[in-house]
Amino acid sequence: MDLLDTTAAQRSKATRSSLACLPCRSRHLKCDGKRPQCSRCIEVAKQCHYAQSRRGGAHRSTLAERRSQAAVVDGVASFENLPTPPISHLPPADHQNNQDQSPAYRLTDANLFNIQDEDLSTQSSGTVSPTAPLEQYYSIKGDKLIDAYYQNFHRFHPMVLPQRHLIRLYQDRDRQDSFMPLIAVLRLIGQLYESQLWSTELQEFVETCFGRASPTDPVMAQCRLLYSIVLFWQDHKAKSQSEWKAAAQLALDLGMPRQEFAVQHGSGDPVLTECWRRTWWMLFTIDAYYAGTLGTRELTLVGVEATVDLPCKEPEYETGDIPPPKTLEDFNCREFFPDAEFSSFSYLIGAVKCAGSAIAMTPRTTDKQASIHVIQDADAMIDGWLLLLPKDRKQIMSRSGEVDELMFQAHLVIHVALVGLHRPLSELRFNAVEGHSSCAREPRPDMAVTEQISVHTIRVLRSVEAQVRILALPARPFNHSPFTTCMVSEGILALLSACNFLLKGKELGIARDQIRMIIGCLKALSEIWSRTARNVSEIQYIARHVFGLQSKGTNENTPNSSEGRNSSSEEIQQRSGSDAETLSSDAFCSMDAIGDLCGWFSSEDLSRELTWWANE
Repeated sequence: MDLLDTTAAQRSKATRSSLACLPCRSRHLKCDGKRPQCSRCIEVAKQCHYAQSRRGGAHRSTLAERRSQAAVVDGVASFENLPTPPISHLPPADHQNNQDQSPAYRLTDANLFNIQDEDLSTQSSGTVSPTAPLEQYYSIKGDKLIDAYYQNFHRFHPMVLPQRHLIRLYQDRDRQDSFMPLIAVLRLIGQLYESQLWSTELQEFVETCFGRASPTDPVMAQCRLLYSIVLFWQDHKAKSQSEWKAAAQLALDLGMPRQEFAVQHGSGDPVLTECWRRTWWMLFTIDAYYAGTLGTRELTLVGVEATVDLPCKEPEYETGDIPPPKTLEDFNCREFFPDAEFSSFSYLIGAVKCAGSAIAMTPRTTDKQASIHVIQDADAMIDGWLLLLPKDRKQIMSRSGEVDELMFQAHLVIHVALVGLHRPLSELRFNAVEGHSSCAREPRPDMAVTEQISVHTIRVLRSVEAQVRILALPARPFNHSPFTTCMVSEGILALLSACNFLLKGKELGIARDQIRMIIGCLKALSEIWSRTARNVSEIQYIARHVFGLQSKGTNENTPNSSEGRNSSSEEIQQRSGSDAETLSSDAFCSMDAIGDLCGWFSSEDLSRELTWWANE
């Protein structure tokens, strides 16, 4: 009898356990097992869910999985306000073992998830399966698209929380609604790197999340900025600029430029506090990037007076060991405190400020006074940044082969600014065919020859050479911020000008190799960013005309390989001589449509200086 009683008791206990709903089981509370909702869940106004029945025993790992699922369900307060995940492209659920399983899994449905007993995981693409355990919708640990974002993009614009800190904060279910739009954007970017394809479904999910997010949540400044970047470089310019303006306006409305903002919204978490500082400064930086890329002097945030502290070093941010922050005033007085150390992010901010101030103060005309002004005043700002760089910031690549992405951008910003300042005053004249480049800048009017013309030309070419050295760093695959596209393109346009009229013999051959390398670098970026791919085609089009690689009647999109590939440097130089009439008729096609490309000129004195520079 004792044995029978014991067996009966065990059966009774097992029956009660299997009938209990998941919220009650997760809290080890007695459940009456009523369906569709038990009495306890009705009393506390919780969503009531039951595990699907399954014949046969369960492995211990399966039981542990069920308990984990139940714990997650217990923490979800409401499903009705959550957006629908993009699942239309996922494989259909397996209904063979469970005919009662609902075919649709929508976060807006009352019975959101029929939690499966099977141990199902995310697909190889990193997308959540409709039959995946519930916690996979509320955990980003192991999400392959999130991993792809951090592995490929985060270091270019590091304002989002470091991955392990984001995972930690996302486990707080009170924060999950706030972070949901950010997670959606990170997955959209991660998908780009995983598949090199733009996901319309993930984009729609992002916009659904945006529509349901609080419009005053500071996380939305990060979300809209990141979304703006990927839209822009996927050639959705209008929508990108709309998102950018919304991000900038939100930051201003919230008072993000003020020092106290980061502390007030940091919740006592030093990493989160640092995250908000970085958000402002990243907005500040991208403001300048957009202005430079679009060729406009309209800056939304660069002129805003900001008291927010400067970002810390990247290893400190990643580990969470955040030191007391330094101020912008500290950075501006760094020449008087040689032992003061600043982060790469701080030097990038300084580079943007220097470049922006120098270009903004440059006169619109290019006369003698403008020439002197650029050399004496504008250059002084930029040279101050370069000369005060400590040794560890001059080296962009570490001994282990890691590229400091923020210093990479900072150097490119400085040198593209120098190209922009000096080229209008140099012999590297602009011409109509450059108008085919979306990165080209409209030349300033009133071009005038001054006695400093050689100085300006040499300054441009040295900055182009510095860009080439940066791009030639042995870091492969070539993967950097898409904003480097136009920074590099302005340099290559100046180099093409030099190839056409200034460089000869060995120097011309070296320049051709450099142009080949730069185009190769841009092509690597074009595998991800369609706007970069378009820019590569534009550069190739311009280069074909500069080097005379096309003849009349040739398709403009296809180089005349029989004529161009076997041309020697001497032959190219002969086609690029000083006889403008011969150049116009033989080396270029459709001159009437393109315009006068022969407005460049050279001097023997400058040629001698260039020879010295090339051999320096």
